[in-house]
Amino acid sequence: MIVASLMATSFSTVQYLVLVLYVLVSVVVGLRFARSQSTVESYYLAERSAPWWAVAISIYSADVTAISYLGCAALVFSGDLQLLVGSFAQPFAALFVSWVFIPFLAKKNVFTAYEYLEDRFSVEVRTLASALFALMRGSHLSVALYAASLVLTQVMGIPTWGSLAMLGGLTTLYTVFGGMKAALWTDVIQSFVLIGGLLAVITGVAMAFHWELSSVWQIASRPFPVNAPWLAGQFDSSGHTRLFNLRTSLYQMTLWSVVVRTFLESVGSYGSDQVFVQRYLAAGSRRKMVASIVVGSLIAVLGTVLMFGAGVFLVAYYSHFLNTASHPWVAGLTDSNRVMIDFISHGLPGTLAVIVIAGLFAGTMSSFSAGLNSLSTATYIDFIVRFRNDRKGKIQGVTLARAVTCIWGLVIILVSVLIRGNDTILATLAKVMSPFGGPLLGMFLLGMLSKRANSFGVLAGAIIGASSTVFVTYFTPIHWTWYFAIGCLGGFASGYVLSFLSSPRTTNKQVNAIPNH
Repeated sequence: MIVASLMATSFSTVQYLVLVLYVLVSVVVGLRFARSQSTVESYYLAERSAPWWAVAISIYSADVTAISYLGCAALVFSGDLQLLVGSFAQPFAALFVSWVFIPFLAKKNVFTAYEYLEDRFSVEVRTLASALFALMRGSHLSVALYAASLVLTQVMGIPTWGSLAMLGGLTTLYTVFGGMKAALWTDVIQSFVLIGGLLAVITGVAMAFHWELSSVWQIASRPFPVNAPWLAGQFDSSGHTRLFNLRTSLYQMTLWSVVVRTFLESVGSYGSDQVFVQRYLAAGSRRKMVASIVVGSLIAVLGTVLMFGAGVFLVAYYSHFLNTASHPWVAGLTDSNRVMIDFISHGLPGTLAVIVIAGLFAGTMSSFSAGLNSLSTATYIDFIVRFRNDRKGKIQGVTLARAVTCIWGLVIILVSVLIRGNDTILATLAKVMSPFGGPLLGMFLLGMLSKRANSFGVLAGAIIGASSTVFVTYFTPIHWTWYFAIGCLGGFASGYVLSFLSSPRTTNKQVNAIPNH
């Protein structure tokens, strides 16, 4: 469960100081770029001159949050490694986006990906797409911030509202003033910290096993002991290192659902999610865009392997030390979704615990900063600039852009306070994001892969895709790994058919549907 009774554990003064210092350093680095933000292009796109390697690292860290830390470990603990296999589809998705999406975006002087949809279809399509992005990314950041607050509440004894204010408020501060450069370079720093946190978890388990690592995989491959309290009456009939389920089913996680989900979600992230698009637009040239997205996807595979690897180590730890006098806290775990929090609280030495908490800080702050910057960009470019009467516009561009960023930060913090739920973190995230992300990708695929698609078909298809996703999410037992595909493919197919039925007259926009390569 996402909501659980949390018991605080004590941190020493030195440990608190280390974490506070880390947060302050991130804020200072972000604020360092405040004076260089003199134009909207520099504020939102770092003057389109960011180093491609920094963009690649930022592409990875922009989507890694406390959800990733907690969710991947919990998934291995309650299941197996099937979702890990899907991560290897990410580089193929990056290549697909490099071939289909980037050629068009690279030759257009755009700020957001959704400007393409107005050029291809209409302003209504662009507006809907940008709104879908705002709902998708806003919900993601709210859940991510809330998940991080749970960790801080238990491990450090900070009230939930206090951790939300600290993480959300300070990250909003340096993002408001530093813009894209602040988000980009803090992402680079924080990516190393979050990787360090994963290595700290693995190291902590290895120390408990006295570095005899040969038995870790063997223990994790077996079912939990039948008296494991976190099973809660469920029979753990298999081990936790299974990689493939070759069955064909809509009601359980399978190899097919995992691969389809990861490929489509990655194409959606790299091609239609402003968070990622804005990053590689900042790289400038088409060649640098391709290099940043491909390398970023490879880094993402490495990071995912480490996250699931940490989950395997935790399975071995809790299975091996259950009911032992030396590790009494192991039997106190009753919810597998809190295994990472529990291990940080009780199983890690102080120094390693600080590193892991810093990693959670880093993941949350980097994704929050990236999301805020992109939400602000989409709002400013696709709504304010697009619909504002320029003759009445008297507010300086960067000043207004900063105000929009600040408002988004406050909204997300307030929404995260209201979140409640009783499902796994990854499943909850799929529920709140798929109705927006799947149809959004379908809109882009209709524009780029079909010359016949028109505005009516795309708009109707997006509504049908979103509605079908909501229906299967809340009224059917279909597994959550299919949600994104249903929204995307449902929106694409219905939009394609409805475009034919509406018999559009050929326009220049339709002729220019598919970009040249």
